Amino acid sequence: MMTTDHTNPAQCDIGQLFLEGRGWGFGGSVDIEPTNPWNAAGRYCWVGGTRTAAYVIPATGAVTILLTQVAAMGPVPAPVIREFWWYAADA
Repeated sequence: MMTTDHTNPAQCDIGQLFLEGRGWGFGGSVDIEPTNPWNAAGRYCWVGGTRTAAYVIPATGAVTILLTQVAAMGPVPAPVIREFWWYAADA
């Protein structure tokens, strides 16, 4: 239940920019659409206010952790953070 999407379509529409293809379980976000190359069905995560994040992909056993102190200036992560996830998806 913690890693299963529980958002309804109306909530996804409202938070579309912030969610970027993710929904929410009881413990963090869950990928529901492949909107970016690093999104994977069933991947779940927690992202903090300074974009420190941990992602887990149960299907592959992959775990990625990004430790950063880049303040969130809006719903879209800074380019350097998006680049990290791009390269992590290729690993």
